[in-house]
Amino acid sequence: MQDKKFYSFIFISIIALVSAGLLSFAVMFLRPLQERNEAVEKKKNILLAVGLVYENNTPGPDEILQMFEGAIEPIVVNQLGEKVESGLNVEKINPELEENKPPDQQCLPLFLQKEKGQVVSYCLPVFGKGLWSTIYGYLALEKDRNTIKGITFYKNGETPGLGAEITQTWFTGNFRGKQIFDNTGNLVSVRVVKGKVDPASPGLIHEVDGISGATKTCEGINSFLLKDLAKYQVFLQKQRD
Repeated sequence: MQDKKFYSFIFISIIALVSAGLLSFAVMFLRPLQERNEAVEKKKNILLAVGLVYENNTPGPDEILQMFEGAIEPIVVNQLGEKVESGLNVEKINPELEENKPPDQQCLPLFLQKEKGQVVSYCLPVFGKGLWSTIYGYLALEKDRNTIKGITFYKNGETPGLGAEITQTWFTGNFRGKQIFDNTGNLVSVRVVKGKVDPASPGLIHEVDGISGATKTCEGINSFLLKDLAKYQVFLQKQRD
């Protein structure tokens, strides 16, 4: 009886070791593909934000990588508005981890859309808490460093049919043409309001229609957009001045 238990234990141990080995091999084998897919997704959303591709007509992965390489220049800036010659791979900078560093040590990724060697828009990562999850996206500004060219929210865990609607073009399209600086040059960002924007509102140029039933998600967006734009404020203001 004891021999049977011993052999059963050996058999189960061998199965467990083989399964663990196969799982580890699968993880290692699939990791490069996973990393490539993540890179493609981020680059696709940068291209969406600057208006080079569209949600209903997105190219394949290889074309996205080719388009990104030909149109986007990644750089690093600091909170003093200076370009940082760090030798870092800009695309691998994690803005969330950078946020944990002292402000003067943070590396801020910025993506410049260029045409014929000239910058035509600026794109920066945005992220922060919604109701249930961290929301990730990209915000693109026109050449004037003030007018929003486009925005995407590509990753979130908000409530389907409510907060998760932030990924829809009918919502993100409302940001286009809005401005982040007021008439006196102060950074005010943009604000998602409850319901519809009042056409008579004095802050019309900074306000966006909200989503019914997604108040907390929209409040989160308001908070982290201002937070993230503030990191780049000196850079954007310097360029505008």
